[in-house]
Amino acid sequence: MRLTASLTLAIGLTAAVVTLGATPSYAADNSCLAVDETVAASQTGRASAPYEDLGIADAQTAVERLRPRVTTPVRVAVLGPGIRGDVVPVYGTGVFVGSGDELLQDPLGTEVAGLIAGEDRPDGQPVGFARDAQVVDVRVYRDSGSADDADRPSATVLTSGLQWVATYASFMNIKVAVVPFAVRPDPGLRKAVRAVQRAGVVLVAASGDRPDDGTEFAADFATDPEDPKVRTEDAGPVIFPAGYPGVVAVNSSGDPDGALANVLKNSRTAVAAPSYGAVSYGLNGASCLVDQTSTAAAAGEVAGVLALMAERFPDDLAPQLVARLVNTADGTTDDPTPLTGAGVVQPYEALTRALAPSKSGKVERTVARTATEARATAPQPEADLLASTRENAVWWGLIGGGLIVVTLMLRPVLARRRRT
Repeated sequence: MRLTASLTLAIGLTAAVVTLGATPSYAADNSCLAVDETVAASQTGRASAPYEDLGIADAQTAVERLRPRVTTPVRVAVLGPGIRGDVVPVYGTGVFVGSGDELLQDPLGTEVAGLIAGEDRPDGQPVGFARDAQVVDVRVYRDSGSADDADRPSATVLTSGLQWVATYASFMNIKVAVVPFAVRPDPGLRKAVRAVQRAGVVLVAASGDRPDDGTEFAADFATDPEDPKVRTEDAGPVIFPAGYPGVVAVNSSGDPDGALANVLKNSRTAVAAPSYGAVSYGLNGASCLVDQTSTAAAAGEVAGVLALMAERFPDDLAPQLVARLVNTADGTTDDPTPLTGAGVVQPYEALTRALAPSKSGKVERTVARTATEARATAPQPEADLLASTRENAVWWGLIGGGLIVVTLMLRPVLARRRRT
């Protein structure tokens, strides 16, 4: 079992979880977003579908085999409503609203953190994508479903959380930060995003779940065909911080039936990941099931993949890690789509393919020319093995002929000389 460290920092940092408690029984048949501390844990469970579909076990093996010796764990900041720390290795906690365990009212933070680095279940089945990583709990709201505006996510408090991440990223070895919710664009938020990026952190964000009627963003994606304001759907100009340049906006690649009714088209989508059927942890300390397509859960999974990549390539800058992630997805960077971007992430490929991105994240591409694309050239003549012999014969013939001519010309002269 992994140990977590205790930490005390200035302004807004509480003591971290020092040790992990006994792992509770698990309940993978429970919906992660439907359980709280009062729900009893069940004894049933199942494997995580995305964990298996994305080949995370092979990816973890590749990291263990290929990575350099690491002394400091890679840490991932989860900006959300708080994390239950006895099932996820929490390194430190930054608090910006409320205090202490009062923030554990919304299960999203624990669900996302569990997908990143959740402990194995009692029967040994895995949960977290990056089992050697640690999570930094950055608490920026209480309950997204609350009727009180002060409890819900806001650009102002998220800005404070991102500024905190930028300040302590180097000190805490935070390589990745994930925002599994959306707010409206804000100048201060944009500056905070840039600060996080300048601090060398890869910022991952949910590209946007389809809002229910009456909830935030619902009016932006009205489906009434009689409404003249309806345009081609694009969450890119609406959903933030996913819409800012350089942010890895993550969409969900859908449920087993291929339905994508719960996600939005987003022109800023970088990559996608399957989320339906993922296993994480709930607020009752039991494992639970992500039972719908969720861009928040997909963002947590991609944050876990990036944590593995940061372990494998500790000298890579943030743009280089992103380049490896995007250029090894199963689509193409030349023709991204609003649902999957460059495609579904391929963790093992991202960890093992021989790419050499520049510090700015540029990847040089080499394209093989086909036979039809090659310029036509004249056929080369076959080698003439007797060419030199024939050339010598010609010269000897010319010399011999010349001697005969000279002899015939000199014959009368020589004859007269003999008579005299």
